[in-house]
Amino acid sequence: MRRWFYLWLAFFGFWWASGAVQAQTSTFAPARQVELLQEAQQRFLSLAKSNQWQPVDKHLCLVACEKAPEVPGLKALLQLTGDLPAHVSEKDSLFDDTLIEAVRRFQRRHGLIPDGVVGPQTLEALNVSPAQRLAQIELNLKRWQLALAQPAQRMVFVNLPDFSLHLLNETGQPVWRTNVIIGQTNKDFQTIPMESQITYLVLNPTWTVPQSILRREIIPLLKHDPNYLTRNQMLVYRQDGAQRVQVSAKELFSNPAGVAKGIYWVVQQPGPTNSLGKIKFMFPNSHDIYLHDTPNRTLFAHPVRAYSHGCVRVQNPELLGSYLLNPDWAETGKSSPLLKDNSLNKKITLPAPVAVKLAYYTAWVDEKGDLQFRNDLYGIDKQERRRLDTSLDTFH
Repeated sequence: MRRWFYLWLAFFGFWWASGAVQAQTSTFAPARQVELLQEAQQRFLSLAKSNQWQPVDKHLCLVACEKAPEVPGLKALLQLTGDLPAHVSEKDSLFDDTLIEAVRRFQRRHGLIPDGVVGPQTLEALNVSPAQRLAQIELNLKRWQLALAQPAQRMVFVNLPDFSLHLLNETGQPVWRTNVIIGQTNKDFQTIPMESQITYLVLNPTWTVPQSILRREIIPLLKHDPNYLTRNQMLVYRQDGAQRVQVSAKELFSNPAGVAKGIYWVVQQPGPTNSLGKIKFMFPNSHDIYLHDTPNRTLFAHPVRAYSHGCVRVQNPELLGSYLLNPDWAETGKSSPLLKDNSLNKKITLPAPVAVKLAYYTAWVDEKGDLQFRNDLYGIDKQERRRLDTSLDTFH
């Protein structure tokens, strides 16, 4: 009887994860996400109660065509997660093509490189128990439920743990997607989740270095590399009343009190090495965070892209700009002529403000119907669970 329950559970898991249960179009509309995550909640509640889940040896490393005594256990686990069909025999200890594809499917659902190799990162994700995943689903379900109060509108939706940017239409349907780079895990440089409206973009912008970066990074660099500012086309200005007067970089060392008061500004000129690239997208917020281009595009190839000082770097900024400048997103597919302007610090106001949401979802169901999980990059899940536990303790 126990075996039949296990086979039923594995089959249901594969059916659910493959998208068969939700034949309807999956979207990022909060109501739809609530519905799908509630289904996932019930499935993982059953998994947690079944006591069928067993962890995999965390020191294991499995590759294609390898035979190992741990393979049957891996198969059993991937059947529970719905990534391996229930009819595949557990007894065979060969790491065959069917198992490789199941591993790749699992990796894609967890934001990992889908190489089919069971290495340290894949093992870490595999060894998160159903009870832990259930808690993750429930926490994110609450976030989507809170989002139900938001009006239906077009949106630039950035999911920070997924390092992705989606354009969503009025129904929450994805129109376009691109990769992003977000703030570092260091508390001082994290990208803050927020909601605002993009009202304009700037072509060929200057970059005014934030005071924190000036003090912590630029000045220490100048001590070892006096030509750093010149090489990076940066100028130093001193604030004199309402005016900024260009001064020598030497003043940064001769007037430390002025540096501490924040009267000096370093400004990087437009050009191919400018940290903001060719375009920045502006929306009001108290954290001086915005979306922008970058000259360092090699970082987009990395699976974990937490490298910035808080702003969001966009992989395809010109196409994003074209969408935002076109009232009809269905017609956009190439760069807008407005973006060909070579003027410096050219401000272009959008035809209408577009909502932007920098979100923090570590669990959701994608447009293919696949349940996705991501790591708690900034520890926000952990903080929210701790607050919830504390409030429950106080209540009792």
